[in-house]
Amino acid sequence: MHARDFFTRPSVMRSAALAALMLAAAASAFAQPSVSASVGSTFEQFHESQTTAERRQNVNGALGFEHLFAGERGRVFYDFDAGSYDSPGDWSYALNTAGMSYRFGGAGDTDRRLFVNGTFVGRQNGEAWTNANYRALGASANAEFHPWGGATLRTGYRADHRVFSDLTEMTQTEQQIFGSLLKNFQSRTTLIGEVHAGAKHYEGQVITDYLVTEVPIGRGRGAGMGPTLRTTTTLTPLVQEQDGNARLVYGMVRIAQSLTDRTGVHVQASVRNAFGAVPPGLITTPAGFFDDGVYDDPYASDAVTGQTGLTHAFASGAQISGQVLWTDKAYTSAIALDASGSALPGSPLRHDEVWRGGIVWSQPVFAARTGRALLTVDIGYRFTNSASNDAFYSYTSHGMGLGFGISY
Repeated sequence: MHARDFFTRPSVMRSAALAALMLAAAASAFAQPSVSASVGSTFEQFHESQTTAERRQNVNGALGFEHLFAGERGRVFYDFDAGSYDSPGDWSYALNTAGMSYRFGGAGDTDRRLFVNGTFVGRQNGEAWTNANYRALGASANAEFHPWGGATLRTGYRADHRVFSDLTEMTQTEQQIFGSLLKNFQSRTTLIGEVHAGAKHYEGQVITDYLVTEVPIGRGRGAGMGPTLRTTTTLTPLVQEQDGNARLVYGMVRIAQSLTDRTGVHVQASVRNAFGAVPPGLITTPAGFFDDGVYDDPYASDAVTGQTGLTHAFASGAQISGQVLWTDKAYTSAIALDASGSALPGSPLRHDEVWRGGIVWSQPVFAARTGRALLTVDIGYRFTNSASNDAFYSYTSHGMGLGFGISY
């Protein structure tokens, strides 16, 4: 797929036109807003389990607007993100996000603060997953304290309501509370610990009698992808009466260390446990799609994740960063399927082990001539190995990416 083919899609053109109008209106209403834009493409060598390798090209573009007001206490923003995954079928998408935030309290490093936030999200997808379009409203409040030197304590609450116009059973209300502690040491080490607890209520009921219906066929097999909802099941032959609330707890520890004034390294580990009710279905996602929190639903699986990375900033303004991530994800109710969409013998639950790694070079260009505007070129390499007992999610890929960005 070529970039020009994607950007001439009618749904994306409408969303881009809306984004341009909103930015123009915002720029006239506020003085000196911050604006950013980027476009990029990834060329991949993609290999599914038991198939020959093929070449793919993913494209992505983003547009952002931000304005600070009331002495930088308030912030309004709008982000437009669009792209396409080069899998058989139309896996394009357009995501609109608008929101605001307001801070109560001082601006000093040790002042107590309270932030109130609100967001609106609208997502439109291509034909391969168009019935997974949704709209969402969110609100949150976060408090920040500094109990002792070098320490920052944060806690907060967030609620989101998401409406799926076609997959009404996936319409959901999510609530989360969190607490985090950040501590800076004189050794230039930063330690972060976080704990989250969440609950999500789904409109739909859950089938719990081993029945798997309306599942999509494997990528590249047949004329189309089929429905985008894979029905989940549980290991009991009876229909389970549940309260409709899926729950999870999540814990994370991160250590970041400055090696020099321009070089830093980090190591992070996290654990997630899902319990209670189970989601009524899993929405089929394209290869390379991870951890968005809605389609790749964290309430559907337990997970253990580890990652490490290194970043170096050059005096010229260039930056190089690399990262390796490993995830072991055990689904709590989704039956693993073979390439034809049938349950595997014995109906085992889906289990994924994913390795991802990448390196990116970001280079400012024409810095002496662009004034307040910052132009960058990003070149990178990405590797993904998704090993799953579900044939649809077992693949490897190697990708080279090229992107351009501007911010003002």
